[in-house]
Amino acid sequence: MILVEIGEPSLRRQTYGEHADKESLYTSLDLTTKLRERAKIRNIVAKQRAARKYNSKLQPRAFLKGNLVWRMASNARKKDGKFSSN
Repeated sequence: MILVEIGEPSLRRQTYGEHADKESLYTSLDLTTKLRERAKIRNIVAKQRAARKYNSKLQPRAFLKGNLVWRMASNARKKDGKFSSN
């Protein structure tokens, strides 16, 4: 008994070509490198924009010798921390 395929093959099966499939794969690989480059550029631009916004809010300070400043170094504080006796 010989099996007979019933119905017509689909459009995908009719138009499938191994060569065309490989070409489309290589084309999409080329496009992914371009997309990566664009994403990298957008990332750099976003970082620059964030840095510019952050730096615009900073107040420049210049300290001269003899100025009184608040020191946050550990040796300027008490030895036992905040629970030590005065």
